[in-house]
Amino acid sequence: MTSTRAGIRTIMATVALALAAGMASAGATPPAAVSPSAVAAASPKVADTRPNGVAPGVAAPGTATVATPAAAPTCQPLTAPPANTFPGSIVAADNFESGSLSSWAVMTGADGMADVVGSPVYTGGCAGHLHTSTSKGSLANLQKAIPAGTAEVYADGEFDVTTPGTTGSTNSYFRFFNGTTRIASVYRYANNGQLWLEALSPTAGWVRTKLTTRAIPLSAWNHIQAAVLPNGAATTVQVWLNDSLVYSSTGVDGPNVPVTSVMLGSENNNQQGDVYFDDVVIKAATGTQTSCSAALPTNSMPGQPLVADGFECGNLANWTVHMTGDGTAGVQSTTVHDGALAATLVTDTNTSSMANMSHALPTGTKQTDVDGWFDITAIGPTGNDVPYFRFFTGATRFADVYRYNSTGQLWLRILTPAATFSYVRLTSYSVPLDTWHRVQMEVAPNGTATAIQVWFDGVLLYRSSAVATSATNVSSVMLGSEHYPQPATINIDNVIVKVLP
Repeated sequence: MTSTRAGIRTIMATVALALAAGMASAGATPPAAVSPSAVAAASPKVADTRPNGVAPGVAAPGTATVATPAAAPTCQPLTAPPANTFPGSIVAADNFESGSLSSWAVMTGADGMADVVGSPVYTGGCAGHLHTSTSKGSLANLQKAIPAGTAEVYADGEFDVTTPGTTGSTNSYFRFFNGTTRIASVYRYANNGQLWLEALSPTAGWVRTKLTTRAIPLSAWNHIQAAVLPNGAATTVQVWLNDSLVYSSTGVDGPNVPVTSVMLGSENNNQQGDVYFDDVVIKAATGTQTSCSAALPTNSMPGQPLVADGFECGNLANWTVHMTGDGTAGVQSTTVHDGALAATLVTDTNTSSMANMSHALPTGTKQTDVDGWFDITAIGPTGNDVPYFRFFTGATRFADVYRYNSTGQLWLRILTPAATFSYVRLTSYSVPLDTWHRVQMEVAPNGTATAIQVWFDGVLLYRSSAVATSATNVSSVMLGSEHYPQPATINIDNVIVKVLP
C-alpha cells in the first residue's frame, strides 16, 4: 500500500457488531478477575528501582512456580523499536533489546519478579517477563503513564503465557487505569483459557464479555491489541487477537474519565503466572470535541433525506459497520473536509482485512441519490480499485463507482442481466490521491431501463436511462468494500443519502 493506518485516529465506531465466531454477549460472568473494591484494597507495592528491573524477592518455600533467570540474556540493542499503524503519539515502543525495564514503572512484591530474559522471545534476543505465585504478597507488573489530554489509548504487544493462573483467576495482558482505578482489562481466564474483556461500569460494576470460545494456548506467542476511548455510556473499546478483530463497540458503559496509565500484569497480589511479552507499543491520541449540534450537510438533489452525516458526533451510529481482520472503520480528526471530524475506512493486504459502512433503504425505494466527499490517501496493488459508493439489491451489488488503481481513473461498473459486469470509464485523467473530491450518484433501478447519473466534483460525467441491469430496487448503499483483499485508506465526510419511494 502507499500508506497504511496513518490517518486513522479512530473513535473506532461500530454499531451493534457481533464479530468473530465465538463472541458472546456482554454480561456473561466467569469468576471475577478482581472486584472493584480490590483496586483500593490491594496490598502495598514495592517499587523496584534496580536498573534491569529484576525484583530482589526470594520465592516462598514450597512454591512450585518459581522462575529464576539462569544467565544474563544476549540482547540485540541495535534492533529498531517495534512499530504499528495505529494513530497517536508513541508512549512506549519496547522490544526489550536494551536488556532493561528502566523505561517502565516496575512494581514487585514478595517473590514476584519482573525481568528481561533471553528465552522465550518473539523477535530479537530478549523479551520481558513477569513472574508471580500464590505466595502471600506476590506481585509483579509494569506500568506506563499516559500524557494528559489523551482521548484514546492503543496498546499492542506479543504475549506468551507459560504458567497459567490458578482456577478462578486470570492472566492479564493489558489493564487500563484512571489514577488507581482500573477501568478496563483484557485477560486470559485460567479456567478455560478463553480471552475476556472486563470493563468497569458506573451503574453495573464489572461487566465481563467473553471474546473467544477457544482457549488461547499456553507456551505460544499471541498478538494482543486493544483500543479504549472513555466516553461514559458511549465508551469505545476494540480488541484484536492475532490480527483479527474480536470485539468492537461504541456503547460500552464506562466512566467518563481519561486513561492515565496502561499496565502489563496485575495490580493485585497472589495472581499466579509466568507471562512473557515482546514488541510492546502503546500510543496515545489526543481528543477532538465532538458536537452533535453541528449543522448537517445538505444538497439540492431530489428525495427525502435518509442520512445526512458530517460525523461531528464522533461516531458511526447512523451506519451499519462491518469490519474483519485488521480492517477498521471509525471517526478521526486528522483528515477532514470541513468541521472537526470525518469517517475513515482502512484495510490492508492481510487476509480477511475488510471495513465498510452501509445503510439499508426503505422497502419499495425506486430511486436513490447519494452525495459525499472522499479523500483516498492509500491504495492497494495494480489491478485493484478503491470504491466510493456501491448499490445493492439484497446481497447483490449491481452498480458502483470506483477509482482504478492501475490508472487512477474513475469508472462505473454495472452488473448486467447476464450476471456479467460492464464498465464505463468516466475520466481520462487520474484522480489525485490525498485530495478531497465530491462524488454524487443517482440510481433508479428498472431492469434494462435503469437510470444512472454520476457527478464528480460537481461535473456531470455520465447520464443514461437505458442501463441494463437485473435490479428493480435498491435495498442498501455501501461505502467501502464488501470483500477482501481490497487495501485502501478512505477518508469520508458530509455524506447524504436520499430516497424517492
